[in-house]
Amino acid sequence: MAKFNYRFASLLNAKEIFEKKIKEDISLINREISNLKAKLEIVAEERKKTQREMTERSLKVSEFQSAKMYDALLEKQIQMIEKKIEQLKMKKEEKQLELIEKKKEVRAFEILRENQLEDFTIDERRKELIELNEIAIRNYSGASK
Repeated sequence: MAKFNYRFASLLNAKEIFEKKIKEDISLINREISNLKAKLEIVAEERKKTQREMTERSLKVSEFQSAKMYDALLEKQIQMIEKKIEQLKMKKEEKQLELIEKKKEVRAFEILRENQLEDFTIDERRKELIELNEIAIRNYSGASK
């Protein structure tokens, strides 16, 4: 019996590699979002602490101005981190759409492989049946002489 050879195997392998790469990219984006969220939490907590100190203690004008500037700096950091998180979420969404497309492509090639395997199996069975018929005819011809 001959061995089944899928003619688009290399394409299927390439599509599967691309799919895996996109999954890794999504994983990296998720990790980066998680890190930024942790950083955001730390900066937000620091800002709350600074604001609490500004209201609870009586500060000199210069200390208050310094604390206010630090608070503004922390607020800008928070905004930058939030903006970066939003950008990463959009990038993740794009990658997820790309992943869906790659999965569709891979599935199409898998279905094609299944169909080709089925055709190959039918063809092999047909050849085997013809061979068995020839053997039976030879045996019958030899036995009747």
